[in-house]
Amino acid sequence: MTLSKKILLGLILGIAAGLFLGEYAIWLKPVADGYVKLLQMTVLPYIMVSLLSKLGILSFTEVRTLAVRAGSILLLLWGLTLIMVFLFPLMFPTIQSASFFSTTLLEAAEKFDPVTLFIPANPFFSLANNVVPAVVLFSIAVGIALITVPGKEILLNWLNVVRNALSEVAAFMVRLTPYGLFAIGASVAGTMSVEQIARLQFFLIS
Repeated sequence: MTLSKKILLGLILGIAAGLFLGEYAIWLKPVADGYVKLLQMTVLPYIMVSLLSKLGILSFTEVRTLAVRAGSILLLLWGLTLIMVFLFPLMFPTIQSASFFSTTLLEAAEKFDPVTLFIPANPFFSLANNVVPAVVLFSIAVGIALITVPGKEILLNWLNVVRNALSEVAAFMVRLTPYGLFAIGASVAGTMSVEQIARLQFFLIS
């Protein structure tokens, strides 16, 4: 059986188990949360190591060409994202609802700080707090700097070994996907009411 079929089967069996067990399926939630965190575990280290090792072996001409192509794709994706941001709310009907007092109304909204998001004053803080843009910018800067550093081959060989190790870990996590989706499907299906599922169907269709 292919991995895709195993994943689909795991999800179907998980939903069926959740509907059968009901709220007893809640004990699978730690398994589901653990699986998601295992998937996230190697993402940032892999991004950092890959950018360092791949950019370090290029020339400045190749980096310039790569920057133009990647920048064009990035601008295109940003444009499509902005279009979706403006169009997606039009899919939902206009509703009127009452407003009640909540203590959250007294809390000041967290300000968006693009400088902190993109410029890593402390790369280790960015790594620890999953600030992806800052980690990417730091990795790109160091990767480009490696182009002219003598003796970089030793570091690049080490980075390639680490990248391959992270790839093996990620591949193992992917093989656990059918079991992870089983736990996620069971815990969600077992703890959601029919009314909640009915309210979600509009968002799922959208």
